[in-house]
Amino acid sequence: MADNRMKLTKASIATLPGIPEGGKQVLIWDTEIRGFGLRIAPGGTKSYVMQRRVGRQTRRITIARADDMTPESARKKALILAGEFAQGVDPVAVRQEEARRGQTLRHAMEAYIAAPKKKGVGKGGEKKARTKRDVRVVMQRRFGDWLDKPLVEITESMVKERHASVTRASPAQANLAFRYLRAVINNVIADVDEGEPPILKVNPVTRLNRLNQWADVRPAKGRIPDARIPEWVDAVKTGLDDLPHGAEMRDALLFLLLTGARIGELFGSKPDNYPPLRWSSIDFRQSKVTFPDTKNRLDHEFPLPRELKILLENRKGRAGPEYVFSSISGELPSDLRPAFRRMASLTGIDVTAHDLRRTFSSVASKLDISIYKIKQLTNHISGNDVTADYVEVEIEELQEAIQKIEDHILRPIKKDDV
Repeated sequence: MADNRMKLTKASIATLPGIPEGGKQVLIWDTEIRGFGLRIAPGGTKSYVMQRRVGRQTRRITIARADDMTPESARKKALILAGEFAQGVDPVAVRQEEARRGQTLRHAMEAYIAAPKKKGVGKGGEKKARTKRDVRVVMQRRFGDWLDKPLVEITESMVKERHASVTRASPAQANLAFRYLRAVINNVIADVDEGEPPILKVNPVTRLNRLNQWADVRPAKGRIPDARIPEWVDAVKTGLDDLPHGAEMRDALLFLLLTGARIGELFGSKPDNYPPLRWSSIDFRQSKVTFPDTKNRLDHEFPLPRELKILLENRKGRAGPEYVFSSISGELPSDLRPAFRRMASLTGIDVTAHDLRRTFSSVASKLDISIYKIKQLTNHISGNDVTADYVEVEIEELQEAIQKIEDHILRPIKKDDV
């Protein structure tokens, strides 16, 4: 059926075929209002449209489905649109702008999560699953009542008041939440077509910069005092046997302390689809362990010192076939909190898994191991340290360094240490 013209009425529309021939859309133009027409889609859906030129562009706007509106009502809508076209107004651009200005914080958050990583290792690639989850959790917790607001309605005053409120409960969480909010909004400001103005000229979170309102959050300093490390190690070796998975937790604590590894690198994370440490990652012949796809997106090879290698060799005989810190039946501890509570009770030293990582780094520094070796052992990216990119540390040098650290951590208890 060729494109043609007729006065669009209820009766004339009823005479049109349900599905156009050839599987192509058909346009029927009204004889009374220029540009007013009926589009019949390949599947048979009929919709009223209005088409006119604006400047050098031809714009076609869908008014409504024919099943939802009478021809007379559609004709009135078409006349209104004709008036807008005559005044040089581009209704399509207006609708697009309204849609952009109606973009909610929730939509902006999902756009940011889907956007490529913008800096660091893996720049341009997909964000890690943990990052995506953290953004959603923090944004929901701190801005749940804002998520369905249009971005243009989030003001600097709202930012100022909400940051102050969250800071009273947790300064660190306040800064984290508003860094995420800033990144989400910056992504919207940046993601515009050439020549198209952003819906926000200024990110409202910059109010915190102008007021110097960011919370003063000092780095955590929790660690085992150096003089008490032998006491803590001795308590770990003897104080967990009566706990469920006591042997697995004992070996995990010693492993964390002797490597500075992150707890997720041992026990994985189901929400992030990151597996626990597998036996396939342990190379006894070359005395090393490989942590795959770590936090900074790199595989991290770590040399095994003597006693830790022996610990792992013994563990292999009483662990499951797949995961290093599983029981013989393959079960893993759900977490290490029972072990840390027991250690706090036995020694009075209340630490976390990340405190063991800080303890490892502190011992390395105490032993005058170079900062570049410490960064490589702890798998810290160099950031803006240009010199670090020129320094190449051989695995043999790391082996020597890690052995010094292990010897210090596993030193016998002396009277001076108590």
